[in-house]
Amino acid sequence: MSAEAPGKLVLVGTPLGNRGDLSPRAREAIVGADVLFCEDTRSPLRLLGEGATLPPRISCFVANEGERVALLLENLERGKVVAYVSEAGLPVWSDPGLRLVQAAVEAGYPVDVVPGPTAAAVALCLSGLPADDVRFLGFLPRGGPERAERLESIARERGTVLLYEAGNRVPALLRDLAAALPDAESRRVAIGRELTKQHQEVLRGSLAELAQTVDEALRGEVTLVLAGTHVEATGDPAQEAARALWQLVCDPGLKPREKAKQIAALTGLEARAIYEQLGALRRGGE
Repeated sequence: MSAEAPGKLVLVGTPLGNRGDLSPRAREAIVGADVLFCEDTRSPLRLLGEGATLPPRISCFVANEGERVALLLENLERGKVVAYVSEAGLPVWSDPGLRLVQAAVEAGYPVDVVPGPTAAAVALCLSGLPADDVRFLGFLPRGGPERAERLESIARERGTVLLYEAGNRVPALLRDLAAALPDAESRRVAIGRELTKQHQEVLRGSLAELAQTVDEALRGEVTLVLAGTHVEATGDPAQEAARALWQLVCDPGLKPREKAKQIAALTGLEARAIYEQLGALRRGGE
């Protein structure tokens, strides 16, 4: 690495959906870089216009970020300024970029950030929920024991929780949360969608309410802000889990298939096997 002109990695925050949120400094960082790593190589053109003069662009997304580390270090060693932009928002926040930062830091190269919007921060400001104790969890695991463990952790969380989710999976997420949280009736939640765009919308209510009313897919990616619990833990996780499961099994308003899905989310077991066992229990009681 040259002592006179060391290479540098610059993470550049870009708008969530409103082009007017692109800062002059971010524009300069993108145009002035020697090399531009992009989650989507089309994004800079959408931001700056088709006629913009851009440095060479290199795709760098989740699936190939590890492979791009060598190319990053090669450019930094040559004294190049490498800027990285994710598709929207600030890199690293549930977006690629972490491996690039780790590699640059480990190799001794400077790393800079040009701040920009993040969906989590915008949604938190809009939610009306406390921002003094916040836990950002990004996307939850799709299923299995990992999802069950994360839901159990959220049930005990006393601070505000921030989650990302694809719009088509929001109804299932709300149902799983409502099933896992014994205080779902009192836990406040805000769901932000199309943030900073013309049709921005924030849904607010209790977790139990929204789990019942949001039963169709939402458009785009959403941010969910969930209030922390005020319920004192019993100190016995088995007792808490048993109570949640018992409430599910005895809920007359839930169909067996929906019960099976929510029990699976709590336990990490297969929903189909649970559904079959619920059917056997029901037939045995007739």
